[in-house]
Amino acid sequence: MTRPVPSFQKGSSGRDRSSPRAWRSPRQVDHYWTFYKKGLYVSKPSSGIPGWLLPLLALLILSVLIFWAAPLAVSRLQARQQGNSQSEQTEPVLKYGDATRVVIRPVADVFAAPDLKAGRLSQVLFNEPVTLLPERCPFGFAAVSLQDGLSGYMMTKDLTESTRSVEPSGYAYKAVVVNATKRVMSHARRGTLLVEVPMGTVLYIPYRGSGIAQVALPDGSTGWISDEGVVILPSQEQIKPPFEPRQSFCTSVMTFLQATVLEEGQTVYGISMAGIVRLAGAVNGLNVPRSLEGLTGAGQPVAVTRNEQTGLVDLANLERADLLILAASGQPDKAADLAVYLGDSQILYARPTQSTVQVMDLARETDIQTRIMAVRRLYP
Repeated sequence: MTRPVPSFQKGSSGRDRSSPRAWRSPRQVDHYWTFYKKGLYVSKPSSGIPGWLLPLLALLILSVLIFWAAPLAVSRLQARQQGNSQSEQTEPVLKYGDATRVVIRPVADVFAAPDLKAGRLSQVLFNEPVTLLPERCPFGFAAVSLQDGLSGYMMTKDLTESTRSVEPSGYAYKAVVVNATKRVMSHARRGTLLVEVPMGTVLYIPYRGSGIAQVALPDGSTGWISDEGVVILPSQEQIKPPFEPRQSFCTSVMTFLQATVLEEGQTVYGISMAGIVRLAGAVNGLNVPRSLEGLTGAGQPVAVTRNEQTGLVDLANLERADLLILAASGQPDKAADLAVYLGDSQILYARPTQSTVQVMDLARETDIQTRIMAVRRLYP
């Protein structure tokens, strides 16, 4: 008779320990770990993109947002706010009417007759308004009157009908170019050149940022300028004379040293002595005529003292920024040219035979001294 086996001697499965176990062959590792056959690895293979590329792209996107998108968004927001505020207010009073035209060239000629072969009366600057006169002209020409009253003829291709870029009531600020030239760019930072405008140009500002300003252009577009080389002031105000007007005036006229001489020229691209005086005065708070004839009566007269024996002028009576009116050779009573006195017997002048403006020593140029018929003092 078989003896029963106690329960504590049985396995956890309740199976009899004395029963024989079935033999199984060892299982192969390949049965479970076949990753190496499938080309799988613990670390990812490289994607082939350099590690520095993504940070560089992020930096480029950030630069675009800061230097282009942000100023553009701010300017549009300001324009929208300005438009909303203007809609709530009364309509601004316009300064110019239907007869006004605006210069769209960096500089444009004003002729004595509606003919390219006619003499040049003067030049007008970029974004300068002129008034059409009711006179029938040949095709391509228009009779105009300048802001100082000078009348002449201009080519119609140099003018535009839009006056939005010159209406002071539409802007809070304006910029007056005081350097020889100023570059207007397409964007606030590193844009392309739109136009280069000369000294004396006035540009109105729809938006002003830190060191930069957006300016309205006569073709209806806008550009960007830096604050360097311009005077920014409220749109309805004029430049005031500086603390040292004579020094500032002489500094401005020296901008045209070595500039090419051009009869009745008004820019550094081609200048006359009368043009130098007018532009230097304009950027230093002084409104003077643009012609030699007008300058002979500008400012206050200064007594000219001459040596009885030599006929030379006593230079001790002259001050910086004085205008020396020069007579024509053999015609002592006819004004033919002028020079600017710089002090210490130095003058800025261009002889009729010279092609550029030069600094000369008046003490040595005795022939110029003998031609001085009058002295005018712009800054008493």
